[in-house]
Amino acid sequence: MTLLYAEDEEITRINYAKYMARFFDEVYEASDGKEALEIYEDKKPDVLLLDIDMPCIDGLEVASRIRKKDKKCRMIMLTAIKDVDKLIFAAELNLTKYLPKPINRKELKSALSLAKEQLINEEGAQKKVIIQGTLEWDKQNCELFENRQRVKLTKFETKFFELLTRRAGHIYTQEEIITFVWGEDALLDYNPSRLKDLVKRVRKKLNHNCIENIYSQGYKIIIS
Repeated sequence: MTLLYAEDEEITRINYAKYMARFFDEVYEASDGKEALEIYEDKKPDVLLLDIDMPCIDGLEVASRIRKKDKKCRMIMLTAIKDVDKLIFAAELNLTKYLPKPINRKELKSALSLAKEQLINEEGAQKKVIIQGTLEWDKQNCELFENRQRVKLTKFETKFFELLTRRAGHIYTQEEIITFVWGEDALLDYNPSRLKDLVKRVRKKLNHNCIENIYSQGYKIIIS
């Protein structure tokens, strides 16, 4: 899972970003609300840790804008005692928790664990991804079906679909796909045609063109 941490106090942000890197695959840092929104649009993190009092755009406004289009991601709000009253009007944001500043590491770890648990529970409840009408991915068993008939996939083709269906519409870079499908060592001596051939083989097996190549960025799966 990935985390976006937005905090304008640089030393605090750097120190806690290092700490939280123990619990997440990637931690993105933002120094103000505007940068937080830009990083969110680019990276689509799973968990957001937002300071309520930030330059440009405050944390509540950042959370409000994101929540309008993303009901799934989990949000934790950091707030000074004087700002607690602002959270009375934030019920619609569906926050996982709010934490008072200065941050207590034990409370922070507990809140992050809760956010991850909520995501995992929601993920488990959504066992199937409808890709395009008659095409669906069984997340629990890592199997692809078309018109309820199982599509035979190789080990690497299965890994490819497993990654792309994790976040619908998210663009995965070639490096991310290569690492997930073939492992990190594959990046050391990799032939670009290997991924292209994989995508070509998958497309030939389907009656749907559900895999989109975004020029110079990577691939995403098109969800109907």
